[in-house]
Amino acid sequence: MFISFLPVICFSFIPELITSYPTIDAVYTSLFILFFPISFAYLIASNQLYDIGLVLRRFGFACLLALVPSGVFTAIFAFLFQNLIDEKQILFVFAGSVAMISFVLYSVEYFTTRLEAFLFPRKFRLRTALKKISKNLGVISSFRELKDIVLVDIVQTLEVMGGAIVFRYEHDTEIIAEGDIDAAEVKQLLQTSALSEHPLYTCIEIHRHEQYTSYLVITRNKANTLLGKEEIQWLHLITSYLEVSLENVHLIRKLTAKMQLLASQLPNEQSAQDIQWFRKVMFELQEEERLRIAADLHDTTMQDLFFLKRRFISLLDKYAMNKEDKEHLNNIVNFVEMINNSLRQSCFELNPFLLKEIGLIETVRSYLDKEAYHAPFVLKFKEERASAIEAKDLTTKKHIFRIIQELLNNAKKHSHASNVTFTMTVADHAFVLTYEDDGVGFKSTEARRMEIGSSGMGVEQMKGRVLHLNGRLELDSREGAGTKLVVTIPVRETMSV
Repeated sequence: MFISFLPVICFSFIPELITSYPTIDAVYTSLFILFFPISFAYLIASNQLYDIGLVLRRFGFACLLALVPSGVFTAIFAFLFQNLIDEKQILFVFAGSVAMISFVLYSVEYFTTRLEAFLFPRKFRLRTALKKISKNLGVISSFRELKDIVLVDIVQTLEVMGGAIVFRYEHDTEIIAEGDIDAAEVKQLLQTSALSEHPLYTCIEIHRHEQYTSYLVITRNKANTLLGKEEIQWLHLITSYLEVSLENVHLIRKLTAKMQLLASQLPNEQSAQDIQWFRKVMFELQEEERLRIAADLHDTTMQDLFFLKRRFISLLDKYAMNKEDKEHLNNIVNFVEMINNSLRQSCFELNPFLLKEIGLIETVRSYLDKEAYHAPFVLKFKEERASAIEAKDLTTKKHIFRIIQELLNNAKKHSHASNVTFTMTVADHAFVLTYEDDGVGFKSTEARRMEIGSSGMGVEQMKGRVLHLNGRLELDSREGAGTKLVVTIPVRETMSV
């Protein structure tokens, strides 16, 4: 536009204002004004401004659709006013009808898109949710994220009572549920093949894999009616996106399991130095996940329980109650407090912050003292001149604490012991942790398969944790004769972690 008007302004208008004579006649300089519409037409024709081909096709299709209603309207108009109009008026009515209807048909998509939130709010909400879910699917790497990111959005968008993603394996069924849905009932219906025809559920198969089959199960909506056709179509579209993500999550789980197995089966310290970094990464990932879970529990569930307890206490203070009701409410308050204490202990086990504040020995003593109240055996802890371990870094002490946790969990599950003893001592410049029980023991061939706690770690993986500390592990167990495990860690070496 600047180039178009510059010649006529500079060489015609301005000189004429100053000298009363233009430098170049405006008849010639005004020709440059045509540069603007010509360049605009060129951009359209070359698809740099608009896709002219698409515009012409859409407008041509709109004109084609407009011919029939325009022709009918014109024929009716000509029949009703045949004595009052001539051919030019009839042609004008027909051409005008075609033009107006074509414009309306051409513009309807634009205005529908702009006003969709007001004209079709449910459709707009479904489309917006689909964009959000499809965008979030790229960051999903675990079943927990599958629930928190995808399943929650599906339940909230459809305004249903609950939903679940079901994985049916050959010998097992795994269910990720959100909202008010009976997971046990869904599992039972799926095993009897009655879920797809059940009146209370909408079941859509997501993916059929050689190792599993996955389903998306949705309850009735909050108005207690089944989902409509539009919602079903939306769910089918969602499952097409979910299919790839579920396959990725399945592969990630398999890869993680193989990595954990590899970490647990790494050979002796001498041959494992080249892949020491692998153990380090695995343990760091485990600690990060524990810290995340502990933070989530503290910031959500424990806070909710705290405010719930305060509400009950305020009810006790605010209203006059008879002795029976007051006692019942006090029992509820005590029960909430008991749950809160249990969660606080779980948070401590996930994130043993006392290691940094009071050291390893006192943290272990405190932990075992609390566990002794609930353990099915007599739990003892002995410490003999083991303070040298406190000079080690926090990561080393955290590894030792995890080993003690796993040993104690294993003793609760499998030892059937009457007495369990942990001993810490320092001898020959080495920290020694000894675990002893008088339980059933196990055959030496079973040591590799023995589970420790709920983490799925075996003795070999615990040995990997010890090797990561440049230590060694000795296991002595015979069936019916108890178990003794000795962990030795040098205290003078400075370990790089």
